[in-house]
Amino acid sequence: MSPARLFDGLTRGMNALGTCVVLFIMGVVLTDVIGRGLFSKPLAGTAEMVAMSIAVVVFLQFPSTLAAGRVIAADGMVEWLGKRSVRAEQWLLAVHHAIGGALFGVAAFYVWPLLRIAKLSGDYYGNPSMFAFPKWPIFAVICFGATVMAIQYLVMTAGFLRAGWQRRRFIEIDPANKVVS
Repeated sequence: MSPARLFDGLTRGMNALGTCVVLFIMGVVLTDVIGRGLFSKPLAGTAEMVAMSIAVVVFLQFPSTLAAGRVIAADGMVEWLGKRSVRAEQWLLAVHHAIGGALFGVAAFYVWPLLRIAKLSGDYYGNPSMFAFPKWPIFAVICFGATVMAIQYLVMTAGFLRAGWQRRRFIEIDPANKVVS
């Protein structure tokens, strides 16, 4: 199996895991609502679990979203340029994606020490008498997700450069509804 297919499988697996976390959040909130409404006893740690899960979902699903061309963007200039020169459009997108890769690489670089500190210190979210969860797994997902995101951006940078050189589009997006076709 090629490295590209393995990486695609990784991002798809991360996306699926992110979906499972969303289902988990829904279950936690539902349990909390039922507990509050029927038994006057809310689920301890609901706010902490939901808050932690949001960052986890974002960093697990973002690489797949980027690969599918579904990241929100102000693309008026790209569309205008694309009508005049496909090559220039693709090279502009390559620059954009190279910057994105660099920024996510910086994010991963700066989260790594936070992960180490959280792991060594035993820092946690919540109140130990009610609900406590260690911070390091969340930082680990953020660091891993940012690293995968940086790689995804750089893979796409290469794709846009290659497509620009060949005067074709790397990703075809239907402008009517902004989805990959």
